[in-house]
Amino acid sequence: MSVALLGGLLADVSPSPSPTAPVLEDWEVTPGLTGFLATFAIAAAAVLLFLSLSRHVRKADAYARAHGIEVPQRRSIGFRTSTGEASDGAATPDSPASPSDASPDGGTPDGTDRPAS
Repeated sequence: MSVALLGGLLADVSPSPSPTAPVLEDWEVTPGLTGFLATFAIAAAAVLLFLSLSRHVRKADAYARAHGIEVPQRRSIGFRTSTGEASDGAATPDSPASPSDASPDGGTPDGTDRPAS
């Protein structure tokens, strides 16, 4: 091809206008099936990872106990008794068995402020 012919073709071709994309409203733009599947896959992966983590922590705890490694006990929510010691909710000889056994003024059932010895 000659340079003149190539120059003539380039000069002759004019760009055609491209069609404009329609403007979408907010309610028309949704994630659709692809967005749902992606979100579901992430949630399923998170659940599977949590279950795997729980299993591995249990196995590590059992391994440590089997080999005599000291494993701290989990702390539970409890309340402090009148002696200042933490309790897990079980009644001790010095504490009332239930809140209804205690006197309304906060003392012991016999009316004293100290536990009976």
